[in-house]
Amino acid sequence: MWFDKLNIPGRKKPLKIYHRIVFFFILALTAVLTLSFLMVFFFSQQLILNESKSTMIRFNNYVINTLNENMPDLLSLPAEKRLDFISEKLYPYVKDNSLIAYQLKDNKGNIYQSSEILTDLLIAENLEKYDFHLFEFSSKNNSDQMISVNSLRYHQIEYFYLGSYYVLEDGDIIYIQIVKNLNDSYVFMTTLFILMVSISILGLVAIILLGIYGTKQTLKPLIEISETAKNITENNLNIRIEETGNKDELDQLIMSLNQMIKKLESAFNNQKRFVSDASHELRIPLTVIQGYIDILADWGKSDPQLCDESIEAIRDEIQGMNRMVEDLLLITRIENNYFDEDFEILDITVLLEKIYHQSLMIDPDHQYILESCEDAIVRGNEGLLIQAIRGLLDNSRKYTPVGGTITISCKVHNKKMNEISISDTGCGIPEAELGKIKERFYRVSSDRSRATGGSGLGLSIIDSIISIHRGKLAITSELNQGTKASIFLKKH
Repeated sequence: MWFDKLNIPGRKKPLKIYHRIVFFFILALTAVLTLSFLMVFFFSQQLILNESKSTMIRFNNYVINTLNENMPDLLSLPAEKRLDFISEKLYPYVKDNSLIAYQLKDNKGNIYQSSEILTDLLIAENLEKYDFHLFEFSSKNNSDQMISVNSLRYHQIEYFYLGSYYVLEDGDIIYIQIVKNLNDSYVFMTTLFILMVSISILGLVAIILLGIYGTKQTLKPLIEISETAKNITENNLNIRIEETGNKDELDQLIMSLNQMIKKLESAFNNQKRFVSDASHELRIPLTVIQGYIDILADWGKSDPQLCDESIEAIRDEIQGMNRMVEDLLLITRIENNYFDEDFEILDITVLLEKIYHQSLMIDPDHQYILESCEDAIVRGNEGLLIQAIRGLLDNSRKYTPVGGTITISCKVHNKKMNEISISDTGCGIPEAELGKIKERFYRVSSDRSRATGGSGLGLSIIDSIISIHRGKLAITSELNQGTKASIFLKKH
């Protein structure tokens, strides 16, 4: 951020996000309050000054209306008494307003002043200095003419000034000069200024304190997330960040982080399991290979038959190791969701028919029966599902005597769940062993050994494939009666 580049003494590191928010909040609020203050003060000032001008214009109009209403009486009086007569009529209007003063003059030199200050204020020097229009025309025939109000400063006091004249019916002229002291307006504006500044400062302080508190409370979950993240290592990936319960963006962030930690935990566990399984299962073939190498080194050079047997045994062990490593890598890729992007809509009936015809061609020793169904639609990876079904069929072929029956079927339960079943009439599995057969490298008995061509990972791979399809693998069996393996997948 741009304020990270500010050269603040004693600060070496960029501002923390908490300080950034508070700093930006203060700047934005200060700018808004300052702008609001200036606008309110400016418009209040204009309103007050305009009201003062309006007051003077209304008084000027009042004087003219008084002259109009009392014209017969004025004409009946001598010139020297006319101004006093008018001032008596004006007295009720100005008696309660000490800030308005006026001066009446006529063309014969008679003067009436309502305040002594007018003697010093309304002199030619002041009027010339401020370039006033001394008297603007105003009479009963054109009373609608606009009268301008000017301002002047005398002895550090601001005044408004208005000048006009009125022509009587006998030709005499009465000059009207009105002055208003702006002290009340400026006292009010000064009080308003101090009040607004005080309120702005108090409001700014209050909002800053509330902003700091609110920011701390808002960022508290982020701080907890940071502290929790610091304590998470590969040895305690079971830690989860507690949600706030507000169902807001922070909760979404926490949920995403927990999901990420869960995936990391799964990846680390899979890695550890892979290393553990590989090291455990590779120990035996490596020991066998090492034994044959020692035999070759001691006696095999002079015994061609022993040499050939040893080489063949080593080749078999290496091939078995390759298959086992490939199976382990496949399980790891499946568990890490490497195939999620290849999911598509699949028709199970079509897949089973394809697998059924392939089985008839490659295995003439068993009888295959296909019991399919319609509308068995799922979303998944075609290659992996075919591999899982073929894996179950391969197990049935291995442990079903020649001439036995293997049945492939599919059912739809409640129009929501697809069940794919592989049933055989083989030797079956002891009930006590059913709960363990999905474990890696687990073998029911010695006759189910590497001699059958397996690594002990077949069912584990199949179970992993079905798991990433959000499905379930269920196996039921009876000794000497056969085995049934069922794959349950949700209908798309």
